[in-house]
Amino acid sequence: MTIEQEQNQSQADDSSKNLDVTKSPTATTNKPKWWLWLSAIAIFVGGIIVWRSVSPWQQSSVEATNNIEQARLTVRTVPVNLEPIQAWSYGDGFVNAIVKKHLTFQAEGTIEYLKQVNGRDLREGDRVRKGELLARIDRRKYDADITVAAAGQIEAKNQVLNAVSSLRQAEESWQQAKADLQKAKTDQAFAQADFKRYQELAAEGGIQQREVDVRQTDYENAQAAVIAAEAGVRSAQAQVEAAKTQVETAESGVQSANARLTQSNLDSEDTELIAPFDGVIARLNIRKGEYWTPQLVNVAGDYQGIIERLPIILIDPNRFEVEVDLPAFQGAQVKPGQRAFIILDRDRSKANSGTITGQDLMKLASAQGTVFSVSPSVSPGERSVRVTIRINQGFTNVKDGEQVSAWIATEEKDSAIVAPFNAFVFRDLQPYVFVVNETVGIVEQRAIKQGIEGLAKQEIIEGVKPGEKLVTEGKNRLVNGAPVEIITQ
Repeated sequence: MTIEQEQNQSQADDSSKNLDVTKSPTATTNKPKWWLWLSAIAIFVGGIIVWRSVSPWQQSSVEATNNIEQARLTVRTVPVNLEPIQAWSYGDGFVNAIVKKHLTFQAEGTIEYLKQVNGRDLREGDRVRKGELLARIDRRKYDADITVAAAGQIEAKNQVLNAVSSLRQAEESWQQAKADLQKAKTDQAFAQADFKRYQELAAEGGIQQREVDVRQTDYENAQAAVIAAEAGVRSAQAQVEAAKTQVETAESGVQSANARLTQSNLDSEDTELIAPFDGVIARLNIRKGEYWTPQLVNVAGDYQGIIERLPIILIDPNRFEVEVDLPAFQGAQVKPGQRAFIILDRDRSKANSGTITGQDLMKLASAQGTVFSVSPSVSPGERSVRVTIRINQGFTNVKDGEQVSAWIATEEKDSAIVAPFNAFVFRDLQPYVFVVNETVGIVEQRAIKQGIEGLAKQEIIEGVKPGEKLVTEGKNRLVNGAPVEIITQ
């Protein structure tokens, strides 16, 4: 028999013995062994319970540490900086030349002259000097009117001279008549006195009555001479008054002749367009040889139509302003003297993108100015306020009539604590920020007070300090004291 067979036989014998024992009446004597097993199990379970009750703080500490490491929230941050900031109001408007002149002929006729510039006819964009003749229509008719009016003026002046001469003669005759009257009165007084003496002598018998009669006749003749002299004075005075009337009439004729000459000269001037100031030709709607009549400009037409028919429009290219209409609530924040930045139409989309800062906007502006005036009234239809901005920098970059956007800095600070808009959260209408404590790796929720609202950033008046880091991404999942991990990319 082999060893394997012997082992199998031994196992079989043991099994037979166990079977016999089980079946024997003495098997009940092994029943207490099951209680031993149950006691051992109870002791083991109790040990586990005691172990857990003895060291719970060790387990919870380990679990908390593991949970914190697993629950850290990833966030992005920005540092709090000191930067300049501005509050803005903006509106669309048009550029207008402050000094602009619409030049038009008041007379009609064929355009015979147009200013020459370097051997060519005048054109838009040419610079001209004050007092230069720009254009002229055929003025022969008006020159003839001037000649006739000038001749009439000379004739009227001659009539005045004649009337004045007649007046002087009448005045001399008047003076002579008054002298004759005075002499006649003197002769009358002498004749009267002589007549009286002869009457006295005749009464005394010293002379004959015939002598008295002769003196009486002389006295009566003297009286008649006085009457005649007085009539001569009145006649001479009437001649003087008539001569004065002739002078006045002649002078009126001169004034009328002067008026006709002046009108003729004005009509002649209406045939010319002369530059009233140094400037640039902004519009030129005439050509040499064309026929012009004032009826071509219809005052009842639209403004653009009139602009397209006016002969010449001259502007000063160094002085521009922009008029914008702002909503009434924005207009109340605008004051004269505030800085304004002009954005051209091509850059308007960049300015309105919502991604640029105030400093970027200033760099983007093609011109700069200041608020010149703010209308005190509100437009009833649009509920807007008109604001006028005078450009003082970059006027060469804008054009008359160009549509632009005007951004007005209604409030400014050169140095302020600022943060981007995405660093703020609002809870119950109260603004908050999450400040990262890098030492312990948690965030602190802080209530803040806001100041100037810029284009991409907001001023913080209270609540944070320069250099602290604010959460910008991942903040919606945070609470005060939450553990975080800052990611830099």
